[in-house]
Amino acid sequence: MTATPAQTHTQPAPPHGDIEALVEQLVADVLADPTGGLEPSVYETARLVTLVPWLDGHQERIRFLLSRQREDGSWGGPDGYSLVPTLSATEALLAACGQVQLPIPLRQEARQAADRGLDAAGRLLAESDRTGVPNTVVAMMIVPALISDINARQERRLPLPNGMDNIRLDELRWDGWRNPLAGHYLEIVGPVAVKADHLQPVDGVIGCSAAATAAWLGAEEPGPAYAPSVEFLRRAQARQGGPVPAMTSVAYYERAWILGNLATAGVALDLLSPLAAELPSDTARTGAPTAPGFAYEAETSAIILAAFAQLGPAQEPAYLWQYDAGTHFRSTIPEFTPSTSTNAHVMGALGSYLGVGPGDAERYADAMERIALWLRDQQQEDGTWIDKWHASPYFSTMRCAVALHEHAGAAHRATVDRAVGWILDSQCDDGSFGRWGGTVEETAYAVQTLLRTTAPGDSRAEGAAQRGYAFLLEHLKDTDHPARWIGKELYAPVHMVRGAVIGALQLARSRW
Repeated sequence: MTATPAQTHTQPAPPHGDIEALVEQLVADVLADPTGGLEPSVYETARLVTLVPWLDGHQERIRFLLSRQREDGSWGGPDGYSLVPTLSATEALLAACGQVQLPIPLRQEARQAADRGLDAAGRLLAESDRTGVPNTVVAMMIVPALISDINARQERRLPLPNGMDNIRLDELRWDGWRNPLAGHYLEIVGPVAVKADHLQPVDGVIGCSAAATAAWLGAEEPGPAYAPSVEFLRRAQARQGGPVPAMTSVAYYERAWILGNLATAGVALDLLSPLAAELPSDTARTGAPTAPGFAYEAETSAIILAAFAQLGPAQEPAYLWQYDAGTHFRSTIPEFTPSTSTNAHVMGALGSYLGVGPGDAERYADAMERIALWLRDQQQEDGTWIDKWHASPYFSTMRCAVALHEHAGAAHRATVDRAVGWILDSQCDDGSFGRWGGTVEETAYAVQTLLRTTAPGDSRAEGAAQRGYAFLLEHLKDTDHPARWIGKELYAPVHMVRGAVIGALQLARSRW
């Protein structure tokens, strides 16, 4: 049920010093932890069980998988988002059954869990024929790769989902893995990837992924020449007692995202400037990756440029033009699915530069109008936007609605109003918002959208924002955030969630 005006209640905004303290602690935590505060990943941990059984913490990783299996035999996120982690964990436990160095009772337990996983995978694959497979990172290749490996380990055959085949996976394994983007999911490439000279680790890591690094090292512990990568994996697994997170770092993306989000909310720049210290200073010309070792792409580059524009004059975003696809901007090259949030971020970067009055202003104005029209056409009938980087429409709807509100003008006001209307209609009775039930993260996005795109005199939006704000205050100390961000599986970048909440609180204090 949605809240009614009679349920409206307000609470005073946190004192100035309280928000400053939250920001200072967040900045300190971000600088100390480049992993983004990510929790252990079922998918990534399972790949290590299969790929590097020699690595320290092997039994702990198996026990982690056993402990995370649900009663129905599955692992991972809600709805179809459980398919990839369930396939990954099932394949890993099947592999563990044949690892003779393991204690027999553990191998037996792994076999029983794998059988339950096979049942769950069969149900999820059947359901995917009706609903489709969620658009997690290269699911069209990861799902066939895992199903093939599972079918090679036992007699029961799992089918590919309707409409899915091995063509792209075969292309990846033939020569497509040489694209820098493929470094992040090297674990599905196969034997050709092991110790391939084409791949160069950064600080011991391939593609900011423990699984990709494991695939590069191979099933036998390598010699001294590969010591930096072996040492990295040992440190990564030791940090969480065996399991590993979805990514090894999100440093550039996370710092720029938090800086830009909080600066636009009105947080003092002197509190945020440390986040910019290690961001690539030449992003405007050469671009940036999510973190050192990732492939360069438009999403992070645009976020960094928008963050820099908060600290000083906007830089000419020359790097972004190579992603111009005519009607919209790509996130990566190549790209299988366009991203609405990437285009919102690119619009922000272009708009910041347009604001300094460049000589080729018409070129930037034209690109922004093309993006605005494309975003308008991507809006769902209910007023939302969906995106390939986040499972919740509250995230992508905030990004797109705010970008259109701030950079597209009155011509696109009706599009923004449809988004606001959906948010107002979707609020829960306790003031929260969320796709699968209210969460702190999604409520922060909804509150930010309302406060950034509506006028103070809009009583309905004001009341909904106040109820959402009260929910955030009540749950300010929550630390268990459901996974909503999309990688190979769903994950939760805790520092960015905290940044979203602090941004909503700061906007509320400025408004009330």
